Amino acid sequence: MENKKEKKLNGWKIWNVEINTLLLPLGIIPAIFILYFIIGGYEKKINEKNTIFLFIAGIVAGIVIYIMEGMIFYQILTEATYLDIIILFSFLFSFLDQLVKFAVVNMGRFKGEALPVYGASFSCGISAVFAPLLFGKSFEVSLSRLPLLLIPFAVMFFNCSAGILIGTGIKRNDKFKYFAWSLVAGMVIWIMVMTSIIYSMENNSISASISVLSIILSFIILYYAYNNILPYGMLEKRELRKRYKNL
Repeated sequence: MENKKEKKLNGWKIWNVEINTLLLPLGIIPAIFILYFIIGGYEKKINEKNTIFLFIAGIVAGIVIYIMEGMIFYQILTEATYLDIIILFSFLFSFLDQLVKFAVVNMGRFKGEALPVYGASFSCGISAVFAPLLFGKSFEVSLSRLPLLLIPFAVMFFNCSAGILIGTGIKRNDKFKYFAWSLVAGMVIWIMVMTSIIYSMENNSISASISVLSIILSFIILYYAYNNILPYGMLEKRELRKRYKNL
């Protein structure tokens, strides 16, 4: 007969397995939903094959990126973590993330009107694998750590925004300005992600606060990108000329 303590421990193990099993759909399902929402209204301007291809390519790229970043990040966790280290690796991780987006979306195959949407598609694919690869078996379930589950959504919101920015910059021949914006914003999000995970092992109230703040900030960035950058980025040259002529 199992005693109450053993039953409780087995219950936590089952819950832990279920949460870890849910990490992959926790990324893929919302990523598809966000991409569907972004595409709405622009169906006639995009190539569906390119959009699907880029989403799948993003998943592959995300696996490689987050395995690399996860190996480095969890190595940092085993040592004394200082603010300068967090800032340094947040910059490096953000630079790698945005550079991969830039390199793929800037390929000649994807030249055209729909580059901002293609950037969003590739970025959503990358985000889809963030949760299982950065958390995975290392995520120990407890009520106090559940706010960490907001982090994948924050990363998803931001990555989609960065894809829109980079795609718009490439289309409008203003690559480096939009890349720089994405780099700086990505660095801020990475600082929040890293500090939230680090503090989840020491001070759960700080970790929870940072997790909530990260998703609020990333949603604001996505809202701005969707409402202000994407419509501008999806305009054709003749539409731009007509708009500025009427101003």
